[in-house]
Amino acid sequence: MHNATLPTLLLAIALTACGGGGGADGDNGSITRFTVEQADLTESSGLARSQRADDLYWSHNDSGGPTDVYAFDGAGNTRGVLHLAPTLNLDWEDVSSFSEGGEPYLLVGDIGDNSAIRPSVRFYIVGEPALDDSAATVNAAPTQTTIVRYPDGARDCESIAVDADEGMVYLLSKRDAVPHLYRVPLHPTSLIVSAEALGEINIPRAPADAESPERINWVTSMDFDAERRRAAVVTLTQAYVYTRGDGESWADAFQRAPSAYALPDDPQIEAIAFSADGQELLVTSEGSPTPAAHLALD
Repeated sequence: MHNATLPTLLLAIALTACGGGGGADGDNGSITRFTVEQADLTESSGLARSQRADDLYWSHNDSGGPTDVYAFDGAGNTRGVLHLAPTLNLDWEDVSSFSEGGEPYLLVGDIGDNSAIRPSVRFYIVGEPALDDSAATVNAAPTQTTIVRYPDGARDCESIAVDADEGMVYLLSKRDAVPHLYRVPLHPTSLIVSAEALGEINIPRAPADAESPERINWVTSMDFDAERRRAAVVTLTQAYVYTRGDGESWADAFQRAPSAYALPDDPQIEAIAFSADGQELLVTSEGSPTPAAHLALD
């Protein structure tokens, strides 16, 4: 992926296009930066808040990395490692959390496909482990593996989020001219399931003459808040928040213009999650140590 810094002008265009709030890096304390002190987390590609503790997050490395999910707190302190086996990390790109029947779970999306050649992708579900103060490694096997096929051919995807109330998993494509939204059942009746295509979303696009349009256009992560009323989507340069009304579908909510929030100028931001109280977004970038930031919401 191209890592050139986005010109300030393009950043302003993207903010103006969606009329949202949020400040630039350092404006009125809206962005609070920190680093994740986990030496093995060098390509943070997905992010989920814990369902067990308010100030706890889970992340993982990109394609070809170990089948580990790393826990850290909101200050970046290491809290533990979940080793998920037997699984493969062909291209882990996002992780989501949810609760069901009073039990907390993580869903890991092996969904990346830069060249759009994979006939299917998959996700793993595992119980979120309870952590002590030892920052030790916990070994666990997935409780469910689901293989997903797209109805309109292979696509690259780095964004996955769970709506447990609906019993659905949502995916958002990356390299299409406009991102496409898909969904599959959280617990399908068969191992292999065909995703339902829900259409394009409403999201600002880069100007035709942009030097590095992928930095605006490529969606790299998605999350739903705890109330399943807001969706956060992140590109390499912007965070967007969509809000849905009572009884409204996610497909309809994604047709509205989102609020926009500027991001810190980190090398490659690829993960986003709401805080437990919904007052902040947390983002992480590839890098060692892992750059991270809290974004205050309006």
